[in-house]
Amino acid sequence: KDRFCSANRAQLPSAVMAALKPVHGQVKSLFAQAIRSAFPSIQQEPMVIKGNPKYGDYQCNNAMGLFREHGKNLGYSTPGAMAEAIKDALPPNDLIGEVSVAAQGFLSVKIAEPWLTRNCAAIVSNDIAYEDPPRKRVVVDFSSPNIAKEMHVGHLRSTIIGESTCRILEFCGHEVHRLNHVGDWGTQFGMLIEYMKEAYPNFQDKLPEVSDLQEFYKASKKRFDDDDDFKKKAQLSVVDLQSGGAFAKSAWQKICDVSRQAFQKIYDRLDITLEERGESFYNAMIPPLVADLQARGLCQESKGAMCIFTPKVAEIPLMAVKTDGGFGYDSTDLAAIYHRLFIMRSDWIVYITDMGQETHFFMIFDAAEQAGWHRPPITRCDHMGFGVVQGDDKKKFKTRSGETVKLVDLLDEAVDRAAEEIKKRVEEQSAKEGGEVFLKSAEDQQDAAEKIGIAAVRYFDMKQNRTSPYVFNYDKMLDPKGNTAVYLFYAYARIRAIQRKVDMSSISAEELRIGHPAERELAMKLAQFPDVIEAILVNLHLHQLTDYLWELCNLLTTFYTKCRVLGVPETNSRLLLCEATRKVLHKSFFLLGFTPLEKI
Repeated sequence: KDRFCSANRAQLPSAVMAALKPVHGQVKSLFAQAIRSAFPSIQQEPMVIKGNPKYGDYQCNNAMGLFREHGKNLGYSTPGAMAEAIKDALPPNDLIGEVSVAAQGFLSVKIAEPWLTRNCAAIVSNDIAYEDPPRKRVVVDFSSPNIAKEMHVGHLRSTIIGESTCRILEFCGHEVHRLNHVGDWGTQFGMLIEYMKEAYPNFQDKLPEVSDLQEFYKASKKRFDDDDDFKKKAQLSVVDLQSGGAFAKSAWQKICDVSRQAFQKIYDRLDITLEERGESFYNAMIPPLVADLQARGLCQESKGAMCIFTPKVAEIPLMAVKTDGGFGYDSTDLAAIYHRLFIMRSDWIVYITDMGQETHFFMIFDAAEQAGWHRPPITRCDHMGFGVVQGDDKKKFKTRSGETVKLVDLLDEAVDRAAEEIKKRVEEQSAKEGGEVFLKSAEDQQDAAEKIGIAAVRYFDMKQNRTSPYVFNYDKMLDPKGNTAVYLFYAYARIRAIQRKVDMSSISAEELRIGHPAERELAMKLAQFPDVIEAILVNLHLHQLTDYLWELCNLLTTFYTKCRVLGVPETNSRLLLCEATRKVLHKSFFLLGFTPLEKI
């Protein structure tokens, strides 16, 4: 046992900590070395899983299979004997504390408490860092609303999932390009330009204040459908715009500017950072690109259209040029992936849209591979699809009148409901004898409501398996006792409340010790934070981080129940464990896109 616990005598570090590494990966690496050393003639990947807490933190399951295939030839009588050989071949390390072997051949390991202690102390002393080498150039395509249309509930998922994905990739050291592929081109702009001329005749001099983009779009569509003269003018405007006419282009730009202002209000509120690169950006690239694909035999004529066939994905082809000679979504997306892979030299592209577009993007990836732009595994392309947001009737979330829910209205409602809950809590605190009211001013209460309401919406969305639809429910997302952002905020605020009673600056990280089982469980969960990040990089499922936070906060509650923090000999050590937990919570909150409250 001493061979694995040489860290018992080591001092806690005060040096700068290297980036956190997944614990599971480190344990797996040690078993890989042990299997190679014990059985040099056999090549087998280590099978390491999380263990049954009764027996250990991790479990290696190789011995049974090895015995079945090679045991007798190598002179072993039982799987347990082969497991003992693996145990004896483990290289000296300070990570593994105890190793036990079951008769069936299971190897259970416990992480050494001195290693857990040092890991927690390092979290306290340093910034939390993670590296995913080599550094990649990553394009994340997300949000992508349509110009002249209000952002609605359907844009919620792409926008917040995209922002968090970017934050995680940046946290891992990658160069991230956050692209907003807005719908800023198409035949609809003819009617919008004509309506702009009618409704705002001086729009060239003064940017119109369009309070409701949705109504603006509907009014122009009604004129287009009802008035043949207006329709003809609109069609001429499209031709003028597509041929680069100065007036049409100026009017189009103004419509885009009005829409951008409306979008930016939402982005500012949600703390979203994006670089707009809409459909129009790729227009000039399409004709030469199609010509090149034709010359290379990748683009073929079919029923009057120029098509790229992707039989590995779908029977229907991509239409690089439509039957009327125009360009559509397929053309633009082909040009976009060409630009991102070939011109920008991206290593990795992530598209974040609803699941309904999954086949389309797989076809785009396949076409890019045929063209030689996408070269897996050197380059990586992912479609990060998500399910629809539903109402209680399990249909798309709508207003009572059947309209699509505007994103701004959805956020306002969440904030208003959070404000009501805060008001009740303030009244309860005031009624208590000697009770302290933390959010005294109306301004503080409104700020807290905004943070809680927005965080509640984001967390409730991201805790779902993103590929599944989910039912939107304000009551559930604001439940202070459920798996919600509100519960996590209370956990964070409780740590802050304890810390306000002491002088944290006088406590050295070297005072941290892990003794009680509840302390160990909490320290072990903190050590597994990088494992969660690693898993997200593989499968792009953000709910793994929300699941982790829920488990972490439950372990924190157990820790408080079983381990008194203040007024005991272990106070300083436990305060440090609380601080390590606070830092992991704070970093995770940032990655998910919300700001915690110091007091609630």
